[in-house]
Amino acid sequence: MNVVLTIGVGSFLGIVGALPSAYLFELALRKVRPVSVASGLASIMFSYIMLCAAVFVVWLVSRENALPFGVAETVSFLLVWAIEAWRGWHDAQRGVGSGERKRGESTRRSQRGDGRTR
Repeated sequence: MNVVLTIGVGSFLGIVGALPSAYLFELALRKVRPVSVASGLASIMFSYIMLCAAVFVVWLVSRENALPFGVAETVSFLLVWAIEAWRGWHDAQRGVGSGERKRGESTRRSQRGDGRTR
C-alpha cells in the first residue's frame, strides 16, 4: 500500500472518528437541544472502537504501514478536537450559548464562604 494513500485514509478516518462527539459538542455549544451524558459516552465509545479497529485492520493487512496510518489518524483526530476546543473557548469568551454578557461585565461569580454561588 502506498504511504501517501495510507496517510490520506488514516487522516480521513481520524476525522470520521471525531465527528460523532464533535457533533454533540456543537449541539451543546449552540444549545440546539439538550445532550445527554449517555449519548456523549456512546459517541466516545464508538470513536474509540472505530479508531482501534481501523488501526488493527491496517496492522493485519500491512504492518509496515500501521505506524504512518496510526499517526495520521491520531493527528487528524486531535486536530478536529483542537479546532473544537478553540471554538468552545472563543464562544465562552464572547458569551455565546450562555447568554450575552454586557461589555465590561466580569465573568467571575462571587462565592460565599461555604463554596456556594450567590
